[in-house]
Amino acid sequence: MNVVVVGGGIAGLVAAHALRSHGASVTLVEGSDRLGGKIATERIDGFLVERGPDAILAAHPGAKWLAAELAMADELIAPEPPGGVFVYHDERLVPMPEGVGFGVPTRFLPFLASSLFSPREKLRAALEVFVPRGTVDGDESIGAFLRRRLGDAVVDRLAGPLIGGVYGASVDELSLMALVPRLRDAVRANGSLVLAGARAHLRGARPADAALLAPARGMESIVDALVARLAGVDVCLGVPVTRVTRDGARYSVALDGIHAIGDALVIATPAPVAAALLEDLAPAASAALRAFPYRGTASVSLGYAADQLGAPLQGHGFIVPEGALAMAACTWSSAKWRGRAPAGAFMLRATIRDGRVLARDDRSLIATAHEQLARVMRISGAPAMAHVARWPAAMPRYTIGHLDRVRAVDAAISHHPRLALVGAAYRGSGVPDCVAQGSAAATRLMEMEGVAA
Repeated sequence: MNVVVVGGGIAGLVAAHALRSHGASVTLVEGSDRLGGKIATERIDGFLVERGPDAILAAHPGAKWLAAELAMADELIAPEPPGGVFVYHDERLVPMPEGVGFGVPTRFLPFLASSLFSPREKLRAALEVFVPRGTVDGDESIGAFLRRRLGDAVVDRLAGPLIGGVYGASVDELSLMALVPRLRDAVRANGSLVLAGARAHLRGARPADAALLAPARGMESIVDALVARLAGVDVCLGVPVTRVTRDGARYSVALDGIHAIGDALVIATPAPVAAALLEDLAPAASAALRAFPYRGTASVSLGYAADQLGAPLQGHGFIVPEGALAMAACTWSSAKWRGRAPAGAFMLRATIRDGRVLARDDRSLIATAHEQLARVMRISGAPAMAHVARWPAAMPRYTIGHLDRVRAVDAAISHHPRLALVGAAYRGSGVPDCVAQGSAAATRLMEMEGVAA
């Protein structure tokens, strides 16, 4: 079987590797001059800078596939102790209460002792155990669900920054059923989020940070390991695909004046790119894909000498309620992951998603991030290293109705069984999600050929 894979991000790389390892003839086409998509690592003046994601969720099947398939288990490191995250509140950093999962308190004594909330706000959250289960069966926003149960303060200061920070949008527009349906399931099973969380804590559930892993040499080492296993794959870099059509029973992919022909086709691109490619082949799918919303993001990495910091870094960073600062969060990269800064230095990474701030040039982003971090963290002097990584309109937003949009796309391509759409836009935007989608697409296509994958 000949397969054309369009898109050289992590989902496309995994699909190409899995297909080739089971005997398919594979052509991998990437419009840019590099493979890896948003996974990119740079070494700058001794600092290890991640341009995109900086970790993977260890328990996810996609992460386990990576560790086993690429023999990388020994290279994956856990976050450095001590853990802990802070919340920017009232112009200072307040420790997040212990036992908070997805913004839901699972241990009430630390929550009651926290200075993040007033006595009235704590009482409102405690009354969650008496809030009726509710009868909403369709999709709703995560924010609406949590506000109804826990009140505005918990959402604005904990759940909003935590969940919105992970998924890159306001919780008041993010889809509950696409992202955290287990919250509704927990209420239906236990009658209360607080009770469900407390029971999970008693069962020994681990903090979120303990479930994260990162390659010691940076995330791009995952890409390097995959690329090293693409022997026999015809890789075309810097060749944008302009059109996809049918050539009899096969797919014809137009590549700058030439065509790649495949018995099957995997499209591993952002939804807007996939929409343009499928305009002739599957116009209904193209129209559905154009409804997928995206937003831009940027990270500003700043390196300093250790003596520029007023107090040692104790924790992994802080989150920011919407609108309180120009940044949505700051990871203390060198405190969280070993090997991210040279001896006698530390590195911070600020995440910026506000469109008005992103409209500024790189110099302004660096100045804004430094000024705010210097004030919040008592940093003196200018950064020794500064780097901006921009990803314009690159982050899919799983807003209300996301699952309906995915189902519409699936229905529109159902008469193309040898066509697969994979990537961050569809069934999870994290690296392990994309790995799982690429692997699953390869398995399905090979099984159609009667090959056990």
